[in-house]
Amino acid sequence: MRCVLRHTERRTGIALGIMLLQASVLHAQSFEQWTAWGDAAFARQEFYGATRFYDGALAIDGGRLSVQWKQAEACRLSHQYPKAAALYERVHKKDQGRTHSLALRWLGEMQMSMGDHAAAEATWRKVLQKEKDKGSVVAKRAENAITGCALAKAVAESSPVILLEHLPQPLNTYDSEFGARIGPEGMLYFSSLRGELNKEGEVKDTAAYRASLLRSATHPPFEPAPLAGAVNALHDNANAAWSRDGRWFLFSRCGPSEGCRIHIAPVTADGFGEPRLLPGIGDTVQSTQPMIAWWDEREMLLFATDRAGGQGGWDIWQAEFHDGAVSHLYPLGRAINSPGNERCPWYDNRSNALWFSSDFLPGFGGYDIFSAGWGNDIFATPVNAESPINSPANDLYPMLDHARGEGWLTSNRIGSFAAKGETCCNDLYRWSLPAIDTVTLIVSQEEGPTAPIRTMTATERLIAMQRDFPLVLYFHNDDPEPRSWKRTTAQPYSEAYLRYKGLQGEYESLTQDSVAVQRFFSEHVDHGYERLQDLISGLFPALTEGRSVTLDVRGHASPLARTDYNRYLSMRRIESLRNALRQHDGGTLAPYLDGRAANGARLTVRELPFGEERSAPDVSDDLLDTRKSVHSVEAMRERRIEVVGIGLEHQESAREGVRISQHVGQLTVGMERTVPFTLTNTGNRPLRLVKAEVDCGCTTAALPKAPLPPGGSAVVEVTFNGRAQPGALTRIVVVETDGEPFRFDLVLQGEVVP
Repeated sequence: MRCVLRHTERRTGIALGIMLLQASVLHAQSFEQWTAWGDAAFARQEFYGATRFYDGALAIDGGRLSVQWKQAEACRLSHQYPKAAALYERVHKKDQGRTHSLALRWLGEMQMSMGDHAAAEATWRKVLQKEKDKGSVVAKRAENAITGCALAKAVAESSPVILLEHLPQPLNTYDSEFGARIGPEGMLYFSSLRGELNKEGEVKDTAAYRASLLRSATHPPFEPAPLAGAVNALHDNANAAWSRDGRWFLFSRCGPSEGCRIHIAPVTADGFGEPRLLPGIGDTVQSTQPMIAWWDEREMLLFATDRAGGQGGWDIWQAEFHDGAVSHLYPLGRAINSPGNERCPWYDNRSNALWFSSDFLPGFGGYDIFSAGWGNDIFATPVNAESPINSPANDLYPMLDHARGEGWLTSNRIGSFAAKGETCCNDLYRWSLPAIDTVTLIVSQEEGPTAPIRTMTATERLIAMQRDFPLVLYFHNDDPEPRSWKRTTAQPYSEAYLRYKGLQGEYESLTQDSVAVQRFFSEHVDHGYERLQDLISGLFPALTEGRSVTLDVRGHASPLARTDYNRYLSMRRIESLRNALRQHDGGTLAPYLDGRAANGARLTVRELPFGEERSAPDVSDDLLDTRKSVHSVEAMRERRIEVVGIGLEHQESAREGVRISQHVGQLTVGMERTVPFTLTNTGNRPLRLVKAEVDCGCTTAALPKAPLPPGGSAVVEVTFNGRAQPGALTRIVVVETDGEPFRFDLVLQGEVVP
């Protein structure tokens, strides 16, 4: 099916039965006829039926590579994971990526969906090794998959602390149920692909065998029934949502040619009025999975779409919702969306977090459910919800209901009702909310009070740390480097922390609530410093494993000074974090910060947009009233930086590329500067520098025309034209070669000054 509904297989059994009956009456069909039937079913997105027809073709000629590939694709899309994996492996061994370059990638995906994470990790490492462009979508997916395999193995033997309930019949059936939502009146709304059956168990009217919206009680007896009126009158319908005032009902309607569109209907005393296309959503692009939330001080629509302007595949977008129409449509950005597919948004107002499903971020297999906290106009790095919320199969449609203390999801995991393979079809699952924050990555290897504890790997530990993000570091007013317009500082955060602690007595004496100040120092200032030490201690082992690590950091300041001054102050505070990293343990992290590590791994502190503009409204900006503007707990909360996310990338080995960094100090705005980089051929044959790619138009590189002999060197001149805003500068030139090493990353760093 199209859009989200492709997780179900519609009308396949009926069409298949008719065709197989015809085939049994006639003489044996030809290879071409079976293939044509399979192609036709595939084009109609009846993937399970296509596999049966391709089976007929392969029974006649099992060695035909083109049909093996078609069969692998049809099996993947109908969730026949073991069969698809066997076919992809066969195609890859015969083809070696010449015609079907993605066979190895899809083999890795199928192995993950089967739960064979050891085999999947080995496959993904082969994918990464073969991928020449380490910045490609396939390479990024391979890195995420390797991280996901490590996470899956870390939690595989743990005892679940969440009780996940598979809902019984008649709520779930052997068809497909998905998209659970609780309506304003407390009833369960969901979508199902089911038809009315006769006494023989056959669908009475095949034209009505399509996805419909149903309503049911949330506990037995369920007695689900289709929504009355015009909602289910046409095409496939799914994904119930309501406006906050209860006046409007939104849902997805998917047609055979136009795909999916969000529709809206007025809520009436006896049901719903006539549906129409949601005004403002666009009538030429797909949109589905609506969710209405009070977010960012507005009533917002979150939805999934594959329209242009996103990161690739399906992305999650936002729009302002007002009086039955939407405006100001915009993608959520790279913090949430990826080159893969992100779907099924659900915003939880209690925790200010977005829940969604992704098939690209580090997960167990297929789609996994993630959450990402929201604050000060930015999302934190998404965190995997882990087992048992996630499984090797597809896990979709997260929904949290704090009033009931429960969450719902959709999954085709093993254990769901299935008649066409154990992972063919989606079912509804429910879990208890309070336990979700107690999932841990430290798992027991065997039962019993003396069971040994398996220690997490360095990468797994960093993944686990993000559950408690943001990591917040607090500062005294105008510290470090008070009354300065500098953008950098040489001080590490430890010095700023100790100065702040030394002023605790003064803060307690100058505030109206000394007890609150004392608690703030203990529970926030001290706690943040302790968590920073834990983070720093976890970075070096991960970097030595070959993982490049990016720390996303956002700065804030109290509103005592003008915004540009506060922005520079925030930059100094973030620099104090860099200095803390650089000086840790005698400088063990310095090579990773400078890009000089032998294994190619890199540690980066990435500054996110400044957050002063969203300071708490009750924080004073009166310089004469320091009790409120400096020494109050409200003001203390504003003077902070936050580590909001950790990005992890895998570096396969140092031989894949060489990074050369040069810090050239100050660069004057508007003045050209040329910096020489020396490149050495460490291989045993001549090495030609093929091309240079720059990350902006302000930088160029001149490559020598002659190849480098073994052991020889050449100078590449990188020129920066001076066109950049004042502040820290990093420019990267990627030089590709025709041998080993296959690339050089030339990193020019400095500070642009007026």
